[in-house]
Amino acid sequence: MYVLHIKFSKKYAACCGALAVMIAAAVILLSGCLKKDVAPQVITAADNAARVAYLQQQGWSVTEEPIETLDLVLPEDLSADYADYCKLQSEQELPFSQYAGQQVTRYTYVVTNYPNIERGVQANLYVCGEQIIAGDIIATGEGGFQQGLAFPDKADE
Repeated sequence: MYVLHIKFSKKYAACCGALAVMIAAAVILLSGCLKKDVAPQVITAADNAARVAYLQQQGWSVTEEPIETLDLVLPEDLSADYADYCKLQSEQELPFSQYAGQQVTRYTYVVTNYPNIERGVQANLYVCGEQIIAGDIIATGEGGFQQGLAFPDKADE
């Protein structure tokens, strides 16, 4: 049986301990930096044709002109009444929550190709300046719903 005996000075042990603490701190700090936080998209839509083209890129067929255009000022605090909507937009990587208190325009289009629903489906785009900051697809009337802008998969039908 072999016994290995190593003697460390207190100064050497303290340096090793300090080095271990610094390495652990660096790992913790860098792990926060390396997280892949989703940054909101910057999508510009300078005019109606650009808004319709954006919806078409998402897979939607919509009317060429909006059925409603509404100018509104978002509340300063979106956390209460708009919490679910902010979450939906965050999941779509759209920056809706960053526009609290600002004037925006909502454009509403009729969707003509929602799977298995012929009427009553609309697409909303919220625009601030020329940037699309939010969007959703809604079904009006009984059994209505609200969803993100992604076209539903065949499996979702």
